[in-house]
Amino acid sequence: MAATPYTTGLNRIADGCYAWFEPPGSWGLANSGIVVAGDEVLVVDTQNDVPRARNLRNAVREVAGPREITTVVNTHADGDHWFGNLLFEEARIFATEEAAAQMRELRRDPRIIRKTAEAAPGPALRNFLTWRADMFDYTGWRPVFPTDTVSTSKSLTVGGIQVDLIPVGPAHTTGDVLVHVPEHGVVFAGDIVFHRTTPMVWTGPLSNVVAACELILSLDPAVVVSGHGSAAERTGIRDLCDYLTMVHEHASARFAAGDTSFEAFKSIDLGRYRLWAHGSRVFQAINAVYRELDPDGEQVPYHEVMETVLAHDAY
Repeated sequence: MAATPYTTGLNRIADGCYAWFEPPGSWGLANSGIVVAGDEVLVVDTQNDVPRARNLRNAVREVAGPREITTVVNTHADGDHWFGNLLFEEARIFATEEAAAQMRELRRDPRIIRKTAEAAPGPALRNFLTWRADMFDYTGWRPVFPTDTVSTSKSLTVGGIQVDLIPVGPAHTTGDVLVHVPEHGVVFAGDIVFHRTTPMVWTGPLSNVVAACELILSLDPAVVVSGHGSAAERTGIRDLCDYLTMVHEHASARFAAGDTSFEAFKSIDLGRYRLWAHGSRVFQAINAVYRELDPDGEQVPYHEVMETVLAHDAY
């Protein structure tokens, strides 16, 4: 079956369910979800900056009219999935306990991104942060944190329908959560799923990301809204599992041979996955495998990870 040709912005994906796509799903360009049920609205992930959050808010009004936005879910703590919360602060905002704690640390405050760029320790990271400062607009931004947290699976009722929040971290980050709308066969996967674009695995282990993908498949969804890329069908989720398994096998073999993670990165053959954008992100997936195999070993610092990834990437 051919994939549905989804477009930029608002797309209807099922009865009462919509996705807001920010192609091509590159750095900082994340997807959001909207569920309209009864007289209520749920929003999944609130975009990266103020204008994008406002566009999402306008899209909600387009499909939901005067219905109240009662519930927001932030699927994890990466800023491109929650920095838009200030446009939805009248709602209850859910995240995992781990994600909420990370948000409150605000380790990468977007209001000072240009200063952060000026102080970056390497040219690739400096150029990237400068690009982000030009790309995204945080004028008037302030942090709005989750009001409610979950540590185990929780079912909400939104406008009379069931919405399940399923924590699956640590995986992409320390605190990922899936949003499942069983009545309509929809899963909003956040960054557990990068669809036909190379995933970034900040935390791992990779086996947890694969397990989360297998859990998604077990829910038998008709459509899965990825965090980056477009919507995925079962074949797309299976491709992601196969990619992660390939990376894990390669990294494990190179670890056993005594290679550094950078040496493992330089020697990996991505095969058909080289067609996916941002292939150099595999370096961080390899680092996650090394951390899994040697938790007490020296970890590659964030700025070195980003310098390596960005030196081989186009965004």
